[in-house]
Amino acid sequence: MIEEISIDGYEKVIHATEETTGLDCYIAIHSTELGPALGGARFWKYKKSHDAIEDVLRLAKGMTYKNSLAGLDLGGAKAVINLRNAKKTSELLTEFGKVVESLGGKYITADDVGSESEDMQIVSKVTKHVVFRNNDPSPATSLGVVRGMQAALTFLRNDFVGNIHCLKDVHIAIQGLGHVGFNLAEMLHEKGAILTVTDLNDDKCNKVGNDLNAQIVGLDEIFEVKCDIFAPCALGGAINKDTVEKLNCKILCGGANNQLSTSMIGYALKDKGIINAPDFIVNAGGVIDAYKDFGFIPTDFHVANIIDEIYDRTLQCLREAEEQSIPSNLVAEAMAKKRLK
Repeated sequence: MIEEISIDGYEKVIHATEETTGLDCYIAIHSTELGPALGGARFWKYKKSHDAIEDVLRLAKGMTYKNSLAGLDLGGAKAVINLRNAKKTSELLTEFGKVVESLGGKYITADDVGSESEDMQIVSKVTKHVVFRNNDPSPATSLGVVRGMQAALTFLRNDFVGNIHCLKDVHIAIQGLGHVGFNLAEMLHEKGAILTVTDLNDDKCNKVGNDLNAQIVGLDEIFEVKCDIFAPCALGGAINKDTVEKLNCKILCGGANNQLSTSMIGYALKDKGIINAPDFIVNAGGVIDAYKDFGFIPTDFHVANIIDEIYDRTLQCLREAEEQSIPSNLVAEAMAKKRLK
């Protein structure tokens, strides 16, 4: 059963359920002004339906801004599938694919948290409106985050002619060692950064600790680590009214989507003197890489060049935020809206 939910500011929001497989899915299409709305399918155990709705709305809007700022002819959307009372089976994935197909191409799905390329191949049996890749997009996302960090450091140091890409001896605290967080840790280690990490999975922490000489701290302790850069790479909303007060960093820049629980948290970061490299600018590498699968970007070389533009875009955002004396996340939203009607 598919039920449409009317929510201001969104083109279409639906709730889809299927009793046999236990499918409980929300899809939010925020905007198709620039093209079909691309956004991944997140499979997660939400305690309450309200949490799932809140997540899908926040993520869909973020995808609109991310795709716009990256210069892509794509709109923004997202799907969340609640696994609180179900398991991710091929039958459930097939039912999800049927829901995607029912939207007539307005929404293009892809893998996200809790899903893999193999899952999207199952979805593709019942809809063509899906992206699945043989390559892992995480390195592309991580590369964009590195470029964002380099831009934020350039802004912090006010050094536009020196070694602007130098990360040697920069202390970076990474929250979350999933695909993006792990790849980010490897890239930063290669560039000589000092790492402190945390994750729910002790094995991941131990591997990064042993292989990359990273310090391991607790899940709550990570917020208070005195560091140059704090990099949220877990689920969204990590920086809220409580955790923002604990931050002991100079720069906020990570791979997670919707790192700020609300846009107003940007003011708290500004008051603390923390430079915020907005997430939907810096973590666009993965969606840029996906855009290649549409045939609009010919090679990996061109993908890397477009990801490199994240550096200039981040620097532009931070400069404008300083000039206007407003939080950088609000400037980034305004930059994204320039391509939207």
